[in-house]
Amino acid sequence: MNERQAVYYGQVELIPGIVCDGYVLDDDTAVMGIIGTAELLSLHYKVLQNIATKCLQKSLEPFIDKGLNSATQTVKVIAQNSHHKGREIKVYDIFFIESLIRAYAFAL
Repeated sequence: MNERQAVYYGQVELIPGIVCDGYVLDDDTAVMGIIGTAELLSLHYKVLQNIATKCLQKSLEPFIDKGLNSATQTVKVIAQNSHHKGREIKVYDIFFIESLIRAYAFAL
């Protein structure tokens, strides 16, 4: 299996004042780096990694999409304008991030 590559880079400001690294992969998937995603959600990145490797909190389960893929993906950054160019980074696809935000909002 070929490693995915981040071919485009930009900064995303979904919430005013919180700027995150955003990428588009070679298969046109929109993703965000794990650190930026953690900042967006006001979580420590280790907590976000626990969600990916273990599971979501039981209280969120009724609000989360069934079959949601919460795993991170490792990609190689080849985007010319990225400060991570040439490195491998862990990313979440935008569907996971959107689902997680929606789950927290509904749970509240």
